[in-house]
Amino acid sequence: MIRIIHFFVRQRLFINLLVVMILLAGTRTILNMNREAFPNVNFDRVSITTIYPGASPDEIEQLVSIPIEKELRSISGLDKVNSYNLENISVFVLEIDPDASDKKKIIDDIKDGVDATVDDLPANAELPIVEEITFDTQPVIDVALFGGDGDLEDYRKLRQTAQHLEDYLYDIDGVAEVELYGYRDREYLVEVQPEALRRDRIGFNDVIQSIANRNLNLPGGVIRKGPNEYLLRTKEQYKNADEIARTVVQANIGGGVLRVADLARVIDTYEEPDLLERFGAQPAIIMKVWKKQEADMLILADALKGQLNDYRKTQLPEGVKLQSFNDQSRFVRTRLSSLLINGGIGFALLAITLILILGVRMSFIVGMSIPVAFMVAFMGMSVVGITLNVISMFALVMVLGMIVDFSIVVAENGFRYMEEGYDRVEAVEMGTAEVFWPVTTTLLCITAAFFPLLYMTGIVGKFVWSIPMVIILCLCASWLAAMFILPSHLETFARVDDADRLEGTSQSRANPALNGGDNSLQTTANGGGSDGGFFGKLTDRYAGFLNFCLERRYLAVGSLIGVFFLSLVLAGVALGFVFFPGGGGEGILVRTRMPQGTNLQTNLEALKPLERLALETLPPEDLESMQTRVGVELANPTDPAPSEATHRGTLILNLTPVGEREKEAGDMLAALRKAAEKGRKEGTVHPDLTLDFRVQEGGPPVGMPVNVEIRGDDIETLRKIADEYMAYLRTINGVFDVSTDLEPGKLEYRFDVNEVKAARSELNVANIATTIRAAFDGAIATTVNEGEDEIEVRVRFPDRARKGEENLREVYVSNNKGGLVPLSAVTDWGEPTPGYSMINRLNFRRVGKVQANVEKDTITSAEVNAKLITKFADIEKRYPGYTINYGGEEEDRNESLGNLAVLFGFAMLTIYMILASFFRSLILPVVVMSAIPFGLVGVILALLAHNEPLSFMSLLGVVSLAGVVVSNTLVLVQFIINRRKEESDLQTAIVRAGSMRFRPVLLTSLTTVLGLIPTVYGIGGEDAFVAPLALSFGYGLIFATFITLVLVPCLYFIAEDFKVLMGRMLERFGISLPAPPQ
Repeated sequence: MIRIIHFFVRQRLFINLLVVMILLAGTRTILNMNREAFPNVNFDRVSITTIYPGASPDEIEQLVSIPIEKELRSISGLDKVNSYNLENISVFVLEIDPDASDKKKIIDDIKDGVDATVDDLPANAELPIVEEITFDTQPVIDVALFGGDGDLEDYRKLRQTAQHLEDYLYDIDGVAEVELYGYRDREYLVEVQPEALRRDRIGFNDVIQSIANRNLNLPGGVIRKGPNEYLLRTKEQYKNADEIARTVVQANIGGGVLRVADLARVIDTYEEPDLLERFGAQPAIIMKVWKKQEADMLILADALKGQLNDYRKTQLPEGVKLQSFNDQSRFVRTRLSSLLINGGIGFALLAITLILILGVRMSFIVGMSIPVAFMVAFMGMSVVGITLNVISMFALVMVLGMIVDFSIVVAENGFRYMEEGYDRVEAVEMGTAEVFWPVTTTLLCITAAFFPLLYMTGIVGKFVWSIPMVIILCLCASWLAAMFILPSHLETFARVDDADRLEGTSQSRANPALNGGDNSLQTTANGGGSDGGFFGKLTDRYAGFLNFCLERRYLAVGSLIGVFFLSLVLAGVALGFVFFPGGGGEGILVRTRMPQGTNLQTNLEALKPLERLALETLPPEDLESMQTRVGVELANPTDPAPSEATHRGTLILNLTPVGEREKEAGDMLAALRKAAEKGRKEGTVHPDLTLDFRVQEGGPPVGMPVNVEIRGDDIETLRKIADEYMAYLRTINGVFDVSTDLEPGKLEYRFDVNEVKAARSELNVANIATTIRAAFDGAIATTVNEGEDEIEVRVRFPDRARKGEENLREVYVSNNKGGLVPLSAVTDWGEPTPGYSMINRLNFRRVGKVQANVEKDTITSAEVNAKLITKFADIEKRYPGYTINYGGEEEDRNESLGNLAVLFGFAMLTIYMILASFFRSLILPVVVMSAIPFGLVGVILALLAHNEPLSFMSLLGVVSLAGVVVSNTLVLVQFIINRRKEESDLQTAIVRAGSMRFRPVLLTSLTTVLGLIPTVYGIGGEDAFVAPLALSFGYGLIFATFITLVLVPCLYFIAEDFKVLMGRMLERFGISLPAPPQ
């Protein structure tokens, strides 16, 4: 190794050119890296969608979903099979096992299985569509086109503007998709008058068939005439609504002609909406712009906003307003800027610390490793596909102080040899070679602590994957810089007089505690020993204290162990656990529900007072925009259940950035909830409108705080169990928004066909069902091509004929002989009865869910779930055949924490193996690793002092501590071993080694902590997601550092006591212990 180091020390020009090349290549890499809020996370999900028009949820379940399930059962590698059965549609969301090795094969197996079920599905069901749910694109910005009163002409203007603006946006480089909400397709609506059908004895199906037969473009072959060929074509395609109205339905030999216009009104309109969009309490069309995977979010957002401003000034029609909102680039910019500022402050603190302790020249030499290591790391990040986002940037801030540790160790050791009289080249080579294997082992230990985190499963694991990867890349780069680049710079720029800055670190600067009060070994630089400046005096104090502890080593170790267990007791009593703590809310979400069966218009009228309430309650300067979605309930990203229904709604309140407002999102939510409760009492809020309030926060999408999954066969029993859970949840203080998905469906009329009467009338069940559906829902007779649009021609009864039971008696079914048979003559129906709104299935059984939110300051989700588990311990015994699973956040937490514990154990085992190989000892690795648990003491005390709960991110900080703590203790133990070669007295050797390592241990820990302090306290801007990790890692390292300087020497001494004792015991049997490893 000395030869390799010798080569790099003497190749100054090569090293300097290499540094320049690294800086240039790294800069180019940074400029080409995409910036985004959070990393792209693939949830490994596959959807299967099957449309079966006119079918109820229970029919969808029996005829569509169950046949598909039979094929899915045999496919290995599926973690969860979710099935949602609604009116007209079956939706499967399949979650692939995260540990599956060949996910592409699993997806292919799913497609093959679905294809095999096609013959088993109903004849008029559409072919199932299998799609992999990917997240390669991200939303950039939303655009609202709004204005008018909502009448047809106002909507036509909004729609035309949206069409034009959509084409305009697609021309911008980097735009992957423009998704439109509230945009309805154009439609020719043929409203057939029931009385006209009865008058002219025309069947409903006759009208549909006449329109379909008239709209043709059919090739007829070829006619040959002489040398030429002529194509034959029958082309009678509709061009407008008037041509549809003139379509002949019936004609006789007497010249009578019955046209569509005689029976119906033809309207050029738009399809009936299945949801309504509003912006700022006005009708709107919302456009969501998605970026391509390779596009930079900030650059694209700036381009979009510039183009939108131009469009607003030059092309926006009068009466239409345009506003962009939900700008994701703003959050990216804010978060990255916050981390950049905090990282800059941390770097400044780090630089000041290095200069004060090491001097300008020494700080410059050590500090050069920072840009070199970062640039190499950026190139590595680009190779593995990591973008610049909140997670990766925080990892860079986290590793900022650690990245100079290796350089400090190498530089200090080189200077120590210079101090002892060696020439610069020899000193640098010897100093670097001496610490090469300890530093390399340190790198391996830190890598071993972080590497297992790359294999964390679940959404959370994927979300934080870039933290360990970036740290490993940075530390590997810093090791390369310290081992092979720094020595050349050290030889070039270092001066022997710089060694005066390294007071109290070498053997020649030992304090009186090391030599019985004889100061003859001390140098005169800076006074030496106790007179050697601040660190010299601090080292003297430490040496004296260490001597004191070593003489009482058993008491010292016992006291520290007592502190450790006392902190665990404190944590159990005073610290709650929250999976991800709140804070940094970016918006407020109000999910609403009216009674099942409520139509869109009635739902809208119920939501309008809530809009007014939000505008009156929230400060105008804090409310950036308000979007209302009628007919859809914005779902949790981890909940794949379809959320569209006419009785549901969502109020989305986008707030100004956290740093630009005084009020927290949680406080505004509490005020809005209180105002809504008051409005309900006063009658301004609809009494049947249920509300679910929640804060929109950054971070990984996790399940609901309370999510009880009840599996069984009978819907009514599922509802009964759900009612028990909901009743109990409502009694727990701090639990709110309790709900279930087992809500009753719409009231439905069920037709019982009298098959005998139907047969006598030349009818069958299919004739009857098709006519009913066509009359009330509408039947698509044909389509008209107009430019790029395909316009459907829908035939149905007008609204007035679809509103009451009496209209059912006006339906006539045409039979095979052209006769008309009244519906009442062949069917019976009674009073409407409730059906099912949706039948959910999980892993091939029916499932019902009970969900709730919690007030984190009052009670945690873990506490609520613990109460439920205790309260309903016998629920499965009381309801045989029914099983309970506590999912949502509870399931995510158990999975993530269990996974973290296993990976932490694996990391500890790996570190032990590395240390055992390095020391060639089974005892010394235990001594080195003894400080790891004590980092938890610092974390607990820090969380208590900052009034923060224990969370997943803070535990991640504890795990991350392991490698860093070992890096300090490893070199300390190695120095003790080295000093023992020169000292006959064990205690003197330990104190000498401790004193020599005191400054570098303190300095490396100090630089790491100072790099994190701005992030912990949000000096340059707060990020609630990463702050707990920074807090636990920083304060845990502080406590573990001081523990290292006392506990490890005492344990080493105790280990030697044990060896002496064992040696004496074995000597009695004539056995001697082997000599310690050198």
